[in-house]
Amino acid sequence: MTASPKTAPGPRGHFLIGNLLAFRRDVLGLLVDSQRDFGDVVRFHLGPMVIHLVSHPDYIKQVLVTHQHLYNKDTRSSSKIVGITGPGLLTSNGDAWLRQRRLMQPVFNAQRLLAYTDLIVAATDRMLDGWQARADARRPIDVASEMTRLTCGIIARVLLGADLSADIDDVERSTTIVMEHTWRRLQRIIDPPLWLPTPANSRFRAAKRRLDEIVFRLIAERRGGPPKNDLLALLLKARDDGAGGTGGGMSEEQLHNETITLLLAGHETTANALSWTWYLLACHPHWRQNTHDEVIGLLGQRPLTAEDLPRLDLVPRVFQEAMRLYPPIWIMERNVLESDVIGGYHIPAGSALEISPFVTHRHPAFWANPERFDPDRFTTQGNASRQPYAYLPFGGGQRLCIGSHLAMLEAQVIVARVLQRFRLELVPGCVVAPMPGITLRLRHALLMTVHSALA
Repeated sequence: MTASPKTAPGPRGHFLIGNLLAFRRDVLGLLVDSQRDFGDVVRFHLGPMVIHLVSHPDYIKQVLVTHQHLYNKDTRSSSKIVGITGPGLLTSNGDAWLRQRRLMQPVFNAQRLLAYTDLIVAATDRMLDGWQARADARRPIDVASEMTRLTCGIIARVLLGADLSADIDDVERSTTIVMEHTWRRLQRIIDPPLWLPTPANSRFRAAKRRLDEIVFRLIAERRGGPPKNDLLALLLKARDDGAGGTGGGMSEEQLHNETITLLLAGHETTANALSWTWYLLACHPHWRQNTHDEVIGLLGQRPLTAEDLPRLDLVPRVFQEAMRLYPPIWIMERNVLESDVIGGYHIPAGSALEISPFVTHRHPAFWANPERFDPDRFTTQGNASRQPYAYLPFGGGQRLCIGSHLAMLEAQVIVARVLQRFRLELVPGCVVAPMPGITLRLRHALLMTVHSALA
């Protein structure tokens, strides 16, 4: 006789609001400590909401692959994020999601994206030329802001063939406002609707309006201009011709929603991962020197080309290890459509389920010395021996991030090109800490001094 599934253990909370205060105070610490103290299925209460955190790779695979039909993204987090992006690939489910994925997947083919290598090199060089005066004067820079501005400019050129330099301050400021406001809304049990004229809502609406204006203008300019070799051109031509497809393309609203999603998510996540990469390399000079030596040994001072990418070994491993320790998408939520049993524990329909790469990437059963920065985890042998779904910076299953190849391309080019020219050192006393929100940002400015790599 099969035993009935049990209720999963979890930390005690307030009798009314459950674990809400602990989530607000230090959600990363709470999740990591709860996995250690209670195991790979942990039950939380946020007011009336029941939430389970699953951390074992086998359980993650069950949610994302083998039992994916029992879960979808009709979640509280999606309902808030849609206020930024509108309905689209990131937040939709079922047939609507499948149609958008079929339309967009060919556009993000890894081989096709290699054509943008020279563009990424040129954008990086423009940034680095501006760093030279800082290097001469030993004036610090906020590397996190620099990475945000760089990746935003790159995604605008790759996606829209557009020069976003005149709007970059507005995009950076508006993105911060909408992301932080959306995260604050997620932290509340009772969240006032966006139409209420509160000061915070007014700031959000103004920032969202500015982002929409920029995106609509860029799309209109793109439609009226000469043909370009950008991803928007491919999206405009995309047709749903697969099995069961309609043969149609995207509506104007869909095009806007996917463009703003790609523009914001496509630069925000990569910028965060790069910022953590520079922080970790500054903290580990041995790895920084070895990575620099690899780049100089392969390239000297010439720009990297697409043909060089397969010959880089340590550069991608450094970036992968940075994403292990500080995954930009640190938590993923699913709505439980039908009751399930995970690890012997009952997961009730109507509850929420969380997968946290931040937690699973630190699971001591699958990562030796998990807090240590060690790019050798990502050698060919290390990758082959790793448990599937122990590493998921881009998610997994059907909903693996569509932009993963572009993110890896950008990161390798940017890391290699920066290391060719400069060495980045943390300003003494600079406080570095993660700030969990919609993505995993740095809580403070990442102040670093710029030094010639040849010095």
